[in-house]
Amino acid sequence: MTRKPRSVPPEQRQVYVQVVEGLLQHGLRGQVSPRLRERLRQAGVDLDRPLLPLYPVPLWTRCLHIVIEEVHPGVPREEAFRQLARAHVEGYGATLLGRAVMGVMRVLGPRRVVQRLPEVLRGTDNYTEAVLTERGPANHELHINSVVDAPGYVEALFEALLQVGGARSPRVTKVREDADGTVLALTWTEP
Repeated sequence: MTRKPRSVPPEQRQVYVQVVEGLLQHGLRGQVSPRLRERLRQAGVDLDRPLLPLYPVPLWTRCLHIVIEEVHPGVPREEAFRQLARAHVEGYGATLLGRAVMGVMRVLGPRRVVQRLPEVLRGTDNYTEAVLTERGPANHELHINSVVDAPGYVEALFEALLQVGGARSPRVTKVREDADGTVLALTWTEP
């Protein structure tokens, strides 16, 4: 079955609650200081109230920047975003939906995890489209229709997902980034 691409204008792009919950309520458990909580509230995410079903992408991006400033001060930006991405994957696995997704990923193996990434990404927001091209058994190219203003974050996020699927030495590198989105190379060593 071919799905109709989601054509969502940038100003209407939103991330789903489980993405926000995964990082802010689970991935950062024990690291949300009163100052971080207040800065997130001022930005538009109030952790003292039930989370909203959707958050605008610019707000979510701002939250990521606030988190690295507060949780990883003094750490180079790219490394801070990489650490945040790993915590995000771990935290997402603690959400109701994330537990189910991660449970399936653990038994699939890395190749099938990568093959399911377009579907997994559709469950994180209302706009992401992903096209996967296989270059070899442990070598794929992934084109996503967005650019994330967080150097190293997307790469580390996908590396962590590959590890969940059992990949050894996963490596995700940005091939190019332009107005149409981001192209990533995903490689690993077969188990």
